Amino acid sequence: MESRTCIRRRAFGPPPRVLFRNRTRAIVGWPVKRANLAGWLLVAVVTALAEAAVRLFELGDSVAAPSATFRALVEGLTSGTLSGEIGTTLESYVEGLALAIGAGVVLGVVIGSSRILLSAVSVVIEFLRPIPAVAMIPLAILFLGLGVPMRRFVIAYAALWPILVNTIYGVRGSDRLLHDVARTSGVTRGGRLVRVALPAALPSIATGIRVSASIALLVGVTAEFVTGTGGIGSYMQRQQLAFQLPELYAAVVLVGCLGYAINVGLRLAQRRAIFWVGEDRAGAR
Repeated sequence: MESRTCIRRRAFGPPPRVLFRNRTRAIVGWPVKRANLAGWLLVAVVTALAEAAVRLFELGDSVAAPSATFRALVEGLTSGTLSGEIGTTLESYVEGLALAIGAGVVLGVVIGSSRILLSAVSVVIEFLRPIPAVAMIPLAILFLGLGVPMRRFVIAYAALWPILVNTIYGVRGSDRLLHDVARTSGVTRGGRLVRVALPAALPSIATGIRVSASIALLVGVTAEFVTGTGGIGSYMQRQQLAFQLPELYAAVVLVGCLGYAINVGLRLAQRRAIFWVGEDRAGAR
């Protein structure tokens, strides 16, 4: 026999205080899930195995040991030789990603709200989207030179497509009943885009931004590596030419740490800004 409490919860859901606590946690961004201990344990095991393999098979001439990489990373950050390149990389990265977010969201909302416009531009989108952003680097150098504008353009081009596509499908997937209610309430077409379509597409937009953030960092570092005009990628190029393997691997590890930190920050911002989606769905995106 089920208790009255179990029957009530199954029929009417959790009590109001539980709903309020869950909503408050989503708003303030409290961590809901435990730390990924299994993931960090796997990282430690792989690192230990790599260290043992390099020492056992004497691969130090071709592969840097994790211990040497960690020492080079600490020395580069404390001395300023590596930490000084972070600002150069992040400057073009943030500017390019911001351009991609602005253009992708605006164009995605406009295109997704019109079936005719979507059909008209779908061929162009599907033609340009598969082109690797790295292939645009020579063209960007030709027109924009080797400075920050070139890297900013390449980063924005690479980060645009996930945001644009996710925004389009987020707008197209919004509940038509909400649009009908807004229309009958006298809300204009532009008002429906801002007050109905955009909020409904926010979970998809957030997913696109998170995907684009990783792609933008990858392309930005690659552009710096190819051109050698400053940044972490240029630091990698110099260490490769000098055959300084620990310093080269340290820069690679630094890029991975930056990407991980950016992704964690975006996930926390997503949970705090889009709390109505639910913690499980927001974390699964």
